[in-house]
Amino acid sequence: METRWTFIAFSIVFVIWIGWLVSVFSVLPDTVPMHFNAVGEVDGWGKKAMVWALPVIALFTVTFMLSVPYFNQKYINYPVKITEENQQKQHQLMILFIRLLAAVILGMMIYISFVSVHLALGSTAPHMVYIWMFMGGVFGLMIWYMIKARRLK
Repeated sequence: METRWTFIAFSIVFVIWIGWLVSVFSVLPDTVPMHFNAVGEVDGWGKKAMVWALPVIALFTVTFMLSVPYFNQKYINYPVKITEENQQKQHQLMILFIRLLAAVILGMMIYISFVSVHLALGSTAPHMVYIWMFMGGVFGLMIWYMIKARRLK
């Protein structure tokens, strides 16, 4: 996927997320769940304005991640030795890995936001087991990338 389309896709998802938060913000109670333990129980509360923390963190995190391919390649840490023969393939694989990882991380942050808002409104939200699925996705992508990069040596 071309870089411009990646930024457009992430921007659309981000704008939809912000739009949804704007639409529910006025009906949120003064305190909302902000932290969950490993089994998904709320163990931290914050003011309702804290619902904006995850979008801000996501904006900076995903923007930074999607900018990595524009860094000088000598500053990028590849899991294999880069040679003239494998440089292009390794760089393309790294770009794909970062885009997929950014998508999983953005999805996880949106999901946490969704759960927090729904719990604050008194609804039942989907179980936090999905967070473990997102985490599995992050580590699964890392393992996939390492294996794929080593095969492209």
